[in-house]
Amino acid sequence: MPSDVLTPDPNPSLQWQDEHGVSHRLTLTDKIFLGRVCRGIESDKCILVRNPMVSRDHAVVRLGRHGVEITDMSKNGTWINDVRMAPGTARQLKDGDRISLGGTCIRISCPDLADQREEEIWMEQTAIRPAAVCVTSLVADVRGFSAFSQKTDSALVYTLIKAIFSRFSSIVNEYQGTVKDYAGDAVFAFWEHPDGFSTDHTLAACRAAIAQLRSVPEIHRQLTDRGVSMPLPVLGWGLTTGQVTLSHYGSRSAGMALVGDCINLAFRLSSMANKTLPAPIVLCRETASWVTQELPLMDLGNREIRGRTGQEHLFGIQPA
Repeated sequence: MPSDVLTPDPNPSLQWQDEHGVSHRLTLTDKIFLGRVCRGIESDKCILVRNPMVSRDHAVVRLGRHGVEITDMSKNGTWINDVRMAPGTARQLKDGDRISLGGTCIRISCPDLADQREEEIWMEQTAIRPAAVCVTSLVADVRGFSAFSQKTDSALVYTLIKAIFSRFSSIVNEYQGTVKDYAGDAVFAFWEHPDGFSTDHTLAACRAAIAQLRSVPEIHRQLTDRGVSMPLPVLGWGLTTGQVTLSHYGSRSAGMALVGDCINLAFRLSSMANKTLPAPIVLCRETASWVTQELPLMDLGNREIRGRTGQEHLFGIQPA
């Protein structure tokens, strides 16, 4: 029998041709990893695609209680039937679906699956329950980003935002925070208070914001040294402290969601800082109450916030 002809297989499997046109098939019993390296994975549990556009650990296909599912973990994208998956998401696969990455097409063969034993179903499920947690949130937002993007080449916009996101994320990590999202031109991070609200975690968030503010001239200098010509970026920071609900939305396995009024307020304050408020870093009253003995704060008074009823008592940090 020719080497590129595969015999029928009643079990779920992945089928593809390598760069030499030789056909291959892996039976799917649990997980199959797709990537450029897949370090530490046994050869019968991975499909290697030797292409620089493929991530080291690009995606994983697993057999679950509802059938076959793929989760994207790549930097450059995974396509299902010629449609790009949203980064970090998971989706169900049907018999005959095609996975495309780095010029390689992998076909899914998954005939009707028998119901799994109760024990297998139990082992497959991970319980995800909403939890109430106390957090201090930090949002750093670039001023005038829409106007800048409108008149600036997209490659230059990308270079600036990449430099800011990279440095700001490093600072969050240095102060033991968690980067939650990159939302357009904003970096959203949070500090969880595991034992109830405390000065330590609130102060760490404030000091991270100060460090980010002080890093902006250096970011600009490094870009200038690389021949990138642009004005010094201006940003605003909003910090709030309160209780939120932490859970997950939809099919994005990494899609941790923090929902609460203080999160919305942090984004609002970041848009007002260094703009309608005379301070680059703006704190809500709760945040200020935990750091007032540690940091020099300016009282910004009671302010109306767009989209909210009533007023908020705000404070600012103006680092020397």
